[in-house]
Amino acid sequence: MQKSTVEYYKLAVRQAGNAMESIQRANADYEHECELTKNAFEGDLLGEKGYKDRLAELAQERDAKIEGALSLVDKVGEEYAAEMAELGKLDGGRIDDGVMKLLNSGLQLTNEDWQELANAHKDNHVMTRILRERYNANRSKSKENGLTFVQFGQSPQDRQENFVRFTRTIRNACTNKYTPQNGSSVFASRQDYYNYLAKDSIGRMKPFGDESFDTVDQDFPVNYVKARPTVW
Repeated sequence: MQKSTVEYYKLAVRQAGNAMESIQRANADYEHECELTKNAFEGDLLGEKGYKDRLAELAQERDAKIEGALSLVDKVGEEYAAEMAELGKLDGGRIDDGVMKLLNSGLQLTNEDWQELANAHKDNHVMTRILRERYNANRSKSKENGLTFVQFGQSPQDRQENFVRFTRTIRNACTNKYTPQNGSSVFASRQDYYNYLAKDSIGRMKPFGDESFDTVDQDFPVNYVKARPTVW
């Protein structure tokens, strides 16, 4: 991967902050220009049709600026999706011949055996897929009672879907004027809210390769305030 999972989340949060600033400027410019246009209309410098046309034009300009700002977040999601698509390509070179011989031997594996194989190949999406299919096919044949579900890593597609949900959520948050809450707690700033969204999403991710999420609390600090402001 060109960036670590945490780096992608940091980039998305940073771009959301940039997008929010651009959106605020776009809304302020729109309101200012609308006021000037209204004054021109009331001063008989614009006719009714010209007034309405100008307001429509200003709204289109504002919406285009907002969409352009939000596209910064979309691009992060697209970059991550491209990496996961590349990572998720079927590659016969990632098939473990030793494991395949074991699976084809007819030997009845215990739940511990399956878990050991799953752990050993948790970052190999090809083997993860094979193990999951074989495990599901053999579950009904097992004589063990209460055979528990074995977690076979996290596929590139699952990672992509999780990250896309996050970018969509933070994208929508950029256009929300009101202060969101976490239960009875109020986020101290929009940055804190973005960090909270990142931490919540990372909680559904599994580290890839030698990645570590041990510093996520420091990477995405979240602060709260007691009083709730009406808007940011």
